[in-house]
Amino acid sequence: MPNRVNGGLSLTGDRSSYLIGQTEIAARALQPALYLVATPIGNLADITLRALETLAAADIVACEDTRVSRVLLERYGIRRRTT
Repeated sequence: MPNRVNGGLSLTGDRSSYLIGQTEIAARALQPALYLVATPIGNLADITLRALETLAAADIVACEDTRVSRVLLERYGIRRRTT
């Protein structure tokens, strides 16, 4: 069930979640594997819910350019280690 977010901070303290507007959505746990996620080139709103859920549940996000990927992750409230 989605949780409301206060000032961008999780009310549940759960790391595996993402934001759509002011609603925090919990990401399901992933099976151990390598996941490749396509991300939007221009409009951040073009990302899919499945991509957000995968990024939120991942242990590490490997990026071509962490500066660019950080913008996307921050936009959706995803706090993950990037490399």
